[in-house]
Amino acid sequence: MAGGAARELEAILDAAVDPIIACGPEERILHVNSGTERLLGWDREQLVGRPITDLFPPRLHHFHGLSLPRYLLSRRKALGGRPTRVFARRRDGVELQVEVTVGATGLDGDERIVFTMRRMHEVIDSLEEPVEHIPGGPDSASHQETVDRLYRLLVENAPLGIFHFDRTPVITACNERFSGLIGTSKRNLVGLHLLTLRDERILACVRESLAGRPCDFEGDYRSITTGKVTPVRVRFAPCYSEDGAVVEGGVGIVEDITERRRVEAEREENLAQLDLLVRSAPVGIGFLDTNLRYVRVNETLARINGIPAEDHPGRTLPELLGEPGTIAEQGPRYVLRTGEPMVGQESVSDEDLGVSGPRRCFRGSFYPVRTPDGRVLGVGVLIEDITERRRAEEERAHLYREAQEAIRVRDDFLSIASHELKTPLTPLSLRLATLERRLERGENLDPGVLRHARHQLTRLTGLINDLLDASRIEAGRLSLHPESTRFDLLVEQTLAGMEGQKGNHTFDFEPPREPVSVHGDTFRLEQVISNLLENALKYSPDGGTIRVRLSLTDDVAVLSVTDPGIGIPEDQQQQLFDRYFRARNASTRSYGGLGLGLYISRDIVERHGGRIWVESEPGRGSTFYVALPTLASVRPALPQVWPDRHLH
Repeated sequence: MAGGAARELEAILDAAVDPIIACGPEERILHVNSGTERLLGWDREQLVGRPITDLFPPRLHHFHGLSLPRYLLSRRKALGGRPTRVFARRRDGVELQVEVTVGATGLDGDERIVFTMRRMHEVIDSLEEPVEHIPGGPDSASHQETVDRLYRLLVENAPLGIFHFDRTPVITACNERFSGLIGTSKRNLVGLHLLTLRDERILACVRESLAGRPCDFEGDYRSITTGKVTPVRVRFAPCYSEDGAVVEGGVGIVEDITERRRVEAEREENLAQLDLLVRSAPVGIGFLDTNLRYVRVNETLARINGIPAEDHPGRTLPELLGEPGTIAEQGPRYVLRTGEPMVGQESVSDEDLGVSGPRRCFRGSFYPVRTPDGRVLGVGVLIEDITERRRAEEERAHLYREAQEAIRVRDDFLSIASHELKTPLTPLSLRLATLERRLERGENLDPGVLRHARHQLTRLTGLINDLLDASRIEAGRLSLHPESTRFDLLVEQTLAGMEGQKGNHTFDFEPPREPVSVHGDTFRLEQVISNLLENALKYSPDGGTIRVRLSLTDDVAVLSVTDPGIGIPEDQQQQLFDRYFRARNASTRSYGGLGLGLYISRDIVERHGGRIWVESEPGRGSTFYVALPTLASVRPALPQVWPDRHLH
């Protein structure tokens, strides 16, 4: 052999994992590979030229008058290529159990005997001959009987169905397991011509095996004799002659896969149910691999992310969502790092994630997904959009606060109402008692007492009327009787009627340059004017001038009442026209009233198509404005003028 070819062969043999040893006809070692050196502890140079028997214990050097290599060669045909278990000896004397396959090439002086070994274990026992050795010799009748018995024992007790067919192809033998699977007796099966079967796929596998090619069949087999249907998996393989040159038939190994089919069907049903559950779940469900790339998401999570579900697999959160995805990825990254789940993490889209658009709230949970042996496959993701729930909670909290505020207002109103109603009743009762005593004594009556009594009665009547008006407004039953009304004259009359109430105040009225007519209810409009004047007098306890102005602009009559009083905090001016509201700088002890006058006035003005508002600063007085459409106006309602003011 040329040097290059020899070196190439040596390299090929050294690449083999298993030990390979070659020796000549005199049974001396010609070559060993690296696997032999590793297994037996010899160097290559130390082994070349030594007898092959030096690699085996002395007790195994001869069998039945033959050397170990010759004995193993004589067993090749009987073993059909199967390895023989023997003991090999390492250089340090330790015996190793190995599987040995022996082959030979060439004749006489060119003969080469090749050993291939595979290590089994290092247990040393009392075996004095190869495991495959059977007493009596390989050619004895008892040996053949033993082989036949072992073969039948093996085939009949196999957990799989086994049958053999010849080239005809006719079934020549089978075991009980096969006949049980098919549902008929061996007598009916042996002699069955396979080409009479109706399943073309089985026939194709038979032809393939007779052509020397293994083949697999899986499907439902229907018995010709009984009609029984059995799900089976069959492995077809060719059977060769002793010299391995001719295919003499085939063998089939049959497995009943009924239970496997049932388990698979049950698994598929469970998977289908799980898939349906995942796809239709009202929460977002996803799975990230160990690289935090999406493997799968359901439609709900896709909608939450705003990206189609088919665009998720293989992409990370930052790739899908940008900077918000980098923030959202912190949870799954923590789970991978610690192996601990994160449950119930809440975030707000426009705050935590920097996402523009409507505010959205989410609750997320991340948990490790593990195999039964504990290996982490990735991270499961559950995302729930709790925006509506959060809004409902906030609405409930708002309603609760409103209810609490309503209760407070009610309690305040009851306290104020009882005080305000009691205030005129007490002096009225005293005045009436005084009148009663004087009448009993026949004394002359003091007109002043009667005036005071009548004044308290009028005050009490006004409080009751305010309560009734507020009740009518809430019920939508406050009636109006509009007619053509000279608004400028109505203001003058109201001012004149309040001369007796102004005390140390003075009224400064600036009338319009021309008459002002409106379409309104004279009584109700007078009620509004009176309320504004009474408030101006009440909340200006130190006296001063009450300025009243009436002007006409673009078919809109604007009445203003300015007082030098205590003023109104800016943050409370919006609530000033609410029912029962009182500014915090106007205590009930210092300033009477039920807090209904402005509430009633607002409703009357708005129902006339007008607006009412206030401008004020604490300690610098207030100016109340009433704007009404004039009679000449054809517009259905007052346009939104003065948008920077507190319109009501």
